[in-house]
Amino acid sequence: MQKRLLLLSAACLVSTSALAADLTVIEPAPIYVEPALYDWNGFYVGINGGYGGGVFEHPFQLNGPEPESEVPAPAIVGPLPGQIVLATGTADVTAGGFVGGIQAGYNWQFDENFLIGLEADIQASTIDGRVSLEVTDETGAIIDGTFSADLGTKLDWFATIRPRIGWVNDRFVVYATGGLAWGQTTSSIHADFSGMMEVEPFDESVTNDRFGWTVGAGIEYALTDNITFKTEYLYTDLGSEQILDVDFGEGEVPYTFSADSTVAFHTVRAGLNFQF
Repeated sequence: MQKRLLLLSAACLVSTSALAADLTVIEPAPIYVEPALYDWNGFYVGINGGYGGGVFEHPFQLNGPEPESEVPAPAIVGPLPGQIVLATGTADVTAGGFVGGIQAGYNWQFDENFLIGLEADIQASTIDGRVSLEVTDETGAIIDGTFSADLGTKLDWFATIRPRIGWVNDRFVVYATGGLAWGQTTSSIHADFSGMMEVEPFDESVTNDRFGWTVGAGIEYALTDNITFKTEYLYTDLGSEQILDVDFGEGEVPYTFSADSTVAFHTVRAGLNFQF
């Protein structure tokens, strides 16, 4: 009897082991969670740096008394009585230098792929351009000597305030921008009239506050959840201002020299933004 019980127990163990070996454990399928898209909404501040340059134009006009010798061409009347225009021209100079500054703004994101923002920035600048010119009157009919000048304009700083309109693809934004610009320039000139004994050399410098416009485009990429990297191009036009209007000479009819400067330039810069 005892022997039968042992055989029956062994048979049950063998059957149970075989049944367990045939069982298949079915695990639940993993649930896929789509990663959240980057959120561009909110306030940000940042820093930037780059390079800028352009052609600064300096149109000028020299006026003086009508010379005693015959002038080969009909004279143009100058701004003062008894004056004629002795010379006109423009001194165009290629200017260049580095820019760097800070920016701040706010973004509103719509429908995952559309962004509207407003950004303001202020930049220090080393953009500067100077030109030298020398004019010799070989006949002596106009200035009876040589007129030489060294003039130029430096962009001290500039600032912009611009809306931005962009297309968003998760962490990437491409945008267009444009708005108002203003800044400060310092222009200077040294002029010398060799052969004209009554005319002394002069040095003049003037600082102008300027207002204009800017337009450009850029791309921005989110490196982390709070830090983004951007590159941007801007064209900025600060308009034209008079930089010089001087009287010189000891005669009854003075000599006058006037000059303007037109400041327009390109900038390419890169920067980092911290988003709150």
